[in-house]
Amino acid sequence: MEAYSELTFPKVYKDFLLKQNGGRCYPSIFRFIQRGQLSDSSVDWFFSIHDGEYNNLKREIRMMKFDEKRMPNHILPIACDALGNLICISCSGKDLGAIYFWDHENEVDYSVSDDSDYSNLFHIADNLESFLNSLTETLD
Repeated sequence: MEAYSELTFPKVYKDFLLKQNGGRCYPSIFRFIQRGQLSDSSVDWFFSIHDGEYNNLKREIRMMKFDEKRMPNHILPIACDALGNLICISCSGKDLGAIYFWDHENEVDYSVSDDSDYSNLFHIADNLESFLNSLTETLD
C-alpha cells in the first residue's frame, strides 16, 4: 500500500494496520479545536486493506490523492466519520505521525494551493497512539 500511495507510512500506523486492519472502534468519540472552537466527531470506520467497495484504504487513496488532489501529498486518509469527513495521518515533514481531522465542507483546491495549506485540516493528536488513547464513549 505504501508503494501505491507513494508514501512511507509511520511505523505506528503500519503496526496498527497489521494488527487491526481497520474496522470499527469503541470508544470512538474525539475532540479537537476547529477555527478556535471546540468540536467533536467520532470514528465511523478505520480504512482497511481489502478488495471491497467500502472502507477500502486503496480506494480512499485513489479518490483523495490521484483522481483529484484533495489533500496535501504527505497526508494519508486513515479513517472516516459518519458525515464524510476524514481522519488523516501525516507521513512526512515536521508533523510526521500527527493526526488531523479533514473537513469536507471546507475543501482546499490543491491543484492551486500548495501542500502547506492546512486550512481544512485540524490537529487532533501528535500521533496515532495519543489519538487512540484519547477516544471516549461520551462527551462529558
